[in-house]
Amino acid sequence: MPILETGPADRASTAAPRPPGEQRRTSGPPVPPPHPPGRDVVLVGAGIVNLVTAWYLLRAGHRLRILDARPDPRKDLHWSAYGCSRAGGDARMFTLTEADDYHAKTSADRPAVNGVFRRSLDARGWNVRAAPFSAAEEHWVRDFESVPARLARTYDADILSFNRESRGLWRALIEEHPELFADTGHRPGILRLYTDREQFERSVLRHTGLDAVRRVLEPADVRRHHPGLAGATADLAGGLEVPGFTVNVHRLLDRMVSRLEQAGAEFGWSTPVERIEWADGGRMGGLRAAGALVTADHYVLSPGAHGGDLLAGTRSEGRIHGVLGVWLTLPHPGPELRHSLKIARRGHLTEDANVTLGTDERGRPVLVVGSGYGYLGADGTDADPAALATMFAAVEDTCRAFFPEAHARASRDGSLRRSRRICVRPWTAANLGIFEAVPTVAGGVGVVTGGHNTGGFAQAPSVARAVVAALAGRAHPMHELYDPERLDRFLRPAAAGGAGSSGRALAVSSGGGPR
Repeated sequence: MPILETGPADRASTAAPRPPGEQRRTSGPPVPPPHPPGRDVVLVGAGIVNLVTAWYLLRAGHRLRILDARPDPRKDLHWSAYGCSRAGGDARMFTLTEADDYHAKTSADRPAVNGVFRRSLDARGWNVRAAPFSAAEEHWVRDFESVPARLARTYDADILSFNRESRGLWRALIEEHPELFADTGHRPGILRLYTDREQFERSVLRHTGLDAVRRVLEPADVRRHHPGLAGATADLAGGLEVPGFTVNVHRLLDRMVSRLEQAGAEFGWSTPVERIEWADGGRMGGLRAAGALVTADHYVLSPGAHGGDLLAGTRSEGRIHGVLGVWLTLPHPGPELRHSLKIARRGHLTEDANVTLGTDERGRPVLVVGSGYGYLGADGTDADPAALATMFAAVEDTCRAFFPEAHARASRDGSLRRSRRICVRPWTAANLGIFEAVPTVAGGVGVVTGGHNTGGFAQAPSVARAVVAALAGRAHPMHELYDPERLDRFLRPAAAGGAGSSGRALAVSSGGGPR
């Protein structure tokens, strides 16, 4: 059986050996079983991760109410009215390395790689903030910088294990519910392109180890097998055809919302949830929204990069910061690309770019280009306009180098500038996602998920499976491996269970809430 099809029980064998200090983290906080079993679930956040979670919960027999601070995505308002899933470009990609660890994997690379959040774009860093770091941001960045290479390799293996699980789950969802993906531009297969030979050769080895290589292409092979790149002026070092797929995520959002409604889920749009109401014993007593108390048996909070006060009192508080990405759209008159692309330009200002095949609102073929990493910090809004302009210019350079004719056409008619969008990704200093579970006063479970950096879409089905398991009182590896205190227990073992990255008191394993 290929490694791509491994199930939850097979994952442990793929992880790197635990370094000293990691051994003490093998028993995470227990997930309290629901007693008595409850069916009512309130979900906070209607991004793609929580919508996939809602789909799984509905299939498991739960009654759902979904609250989101943003408007209904089917209204097609200006992109700035929405959160990350709807605000960014109409594109998402799954590959087996889409969710990843971004720390240095060797000690020699650590100073340069782990320092990216402090350096400006001009210094090949990710800092686009207009203001200096706050104390909380300084602490968060310092935690990121403190991850040693051996721990980064362990985290990377754990993250990739959920990518593998999600691959099979995505495949099953597409096969069992094709109506969700009809007219969403679902495209199987990804072509990875490289401009640096050393990076290309290392990537071949990595993807071969993941059993994720369909074909290795030398530069001449790339243009022969993919004539849509015949006009590229960039120097190519090689290409890899790998398993994966892309979709137009805005259309997938629309379809999922409509189908969930038809199945009985209730949505509350433009309904910000202000905070958790805590009860005795660190139990969740409800959610405060628009001055009213919203209650249920279970709660699933997936607030993206803007959790803020909502996560106060949880062990996840202060751990999710915002990292900006930018989007452009080009016409795609042909010759047509066979696959969506991942472009790696080592040493470029925006080194990585996803290019997704899609169509615009009039059904015309387009290329949706997403790229860039810009650290915004705790509030996720403080971007320097000059840095943002620099990032857009760098992504334009990639468009020009790989699609010169399309770039020229979009520049002439003004559509390139009009297509500019940004989204803010939820990111953790550990680069691990977050999964936290606490008891509720109704005998159920309150769950916090998020912080998947660039991999929320890729890992959405795995997150959904972990949530369903938690609400049923069953174990899932994500409950431990994405525990929000995992990095703390390595960096500050003597303070485990004490102050977290925000400096506030953290909850004991029995639940959240102020102590």
